[in-house]
Amino acid sequence: MQKIGQDRTMQPPQSLRSAITGIEAGSKAARLRSVLPDIEQRLSAGARISDVVKVLNENGLAITTATLKSYLYRFRKAAREKQFDPHSARPAAVPGDWTTPAPSSRVDSPTPEAAPQETASTTPMLLRHINTARCLRQLERGVTLSRADLSRELGLTRATIGHAVKELIDSGLVVETSDRVEGGRPGRPGSGIRLNPQGAYAIGIDISSLNLTAVMVDLEMRIAHRLSDSIEAHADNVERVVEQIANLSARLLQESGVEPSRVQGLCVSVPGLVDRGGRVVIAPFLRWRDVPLKQILSARSDLAWPITVCNDAVAFANAERTMAREQDAQNMLLILLTEGLGGAIVQQGRILEGARGYAGELGHMVMGATPGAIASHTFELLAGYERFRAFLPKDQSFERGLEWLARTDHTGRTPALEETFDEWANVLTTGILNLVYVLDPGKIVLGGPLSIVFPRVEQRVKRALASNLMHGFTAPPIYITRLGVDGAAIGAASVVRNQLFALPSLNGSGAGSDLRDF
Repeated sequence: MQKIGQDRTMQPPQSLRSAITGIEAGSKAARLRSVLPDIEQRLSAGARISDVVKVLNENGLAITTATLKSYLYRFRKAAREKQFDPHSARPAAVPGDWTTPAPSSRVDSPTPEAAPQETASTTPMLLRHINTARCLRQLERGVTLSRADLSRELGLTRATIGHAVKELIDSGLVVETSDRVEGGRPGRPGSGIRLNPQGAYAIGIDISSLNLTAVMVDLEMRIAHRLSDSIEAHADNVERVVEQIANLSARLLQESGVEPSRVQGLCVSVPGLVDRGGRVVIAPFLRWRDVPLKQILSARSDLAWPITVCNDAVAFANAERTMAREQDAQNMLLILLTEGLGGAIVQQGRILEGARGYAGELGHMVMGATPGAIASHTFELLAGYERFRAFLPKDQSFERGLEWLARTDHTGRTPALEETFDEWANVLTTGILNLVYVLDPGKIVLGGPLSIVFPRVEQRVKRALASNLMHGFTAPPIYITRLGVDGAAIGAASVVRNQLFALPSLNGSGAGSDLRDF
């Protein structure tokens, strides 16, 4: 009797328990997390994920299929970590897991039987997701294919293709069309399948020391809406910049008319070092150091999408790689000319990352003979746009001033401006010479606000490169981006957009975990 009484005293009063369970989740993310166990049960019972998404949206929780899968992945991963006992012969299975890792030859336990095993319920779901993603990737470049075409291209049965296409149509990512498939076989034409540009959107926001530039792109990388806000007076104030990022995101939705549930995520690009956790290690021109930007943005209830943070030059490179033909995006050096100088290196179609994710920081390359020259003679300090500020009209924005400078004819040039152009051409040539010897790029693409001025010195730079390169080396062609001054913002949006086309990872890290691999 005494034991029973003690147990009762340890139980919370029923009214308290009811009050606690009656507390409503405050944010969209919290509301979704609260119903994930129930969603998991329904999926395990055979419910379709598209039906779950529909119910969530009908009940006031605007969310996309991709976002729900992202939350399910994290939920299932946490469940696996909690339920797996290394001393047990077999861990508890998590039903319906579409990101179950493939078997590994590495065994951490003393016996092979102790390694995690795939279950019959998880493997088919993962394979279905992979097949659906592969179908979507075939349509990424805007082509129209029949189900028979997809079956031949992917080596899958008609039934498998049928299931994958139905899931893509239900999610709104592709549409069926009666248009004749280009290059189709003779005979009765089948209905074609093509990407639905309005099926999903992505938001990219680029931070510079002057402005925030926000763009929303559709699945075909077309800009649905663009906004810009000045931050020049408070660029070092993280709280105010974060508030502006949230406001710009809300304005993009309001002014474009795009439903929040159609947005796949938000990526912010920053002019500085960004680690793999979305922390801004250092952004000198913003005067930021060790800012957990992804964590700060993810905690906001008004940004209820997956958040990504990346370096601005990496974002720019991702856009160039996404929009270029595959054969043209295999070996590139991307240089972002802004207040400083950012860079990204593409080799064999992948953005080179480095040991800590910092590869491509070309702006910090020392252009002097001693380490002490780093204070005044780095590539970005010498090649950035500060040297041109004194020549720009005072009554125009910086970007408008650069446009004016780019089209100024010879009559408007002063000896001081001509000397500045000569010095800039020499700096660019010296930096590019070093980079050609180290990287041997197939081509160089210039972006950023200052790239608009490059045609003024293009011939000088090309002549100097040709005259000074060692025998055997050829000066790579230099192009100016087609993306204009918004290359980094468009690139940030492309990082989110490309996650839809990424195959799920088989190492347990989730689909598209590395933005440089898209």
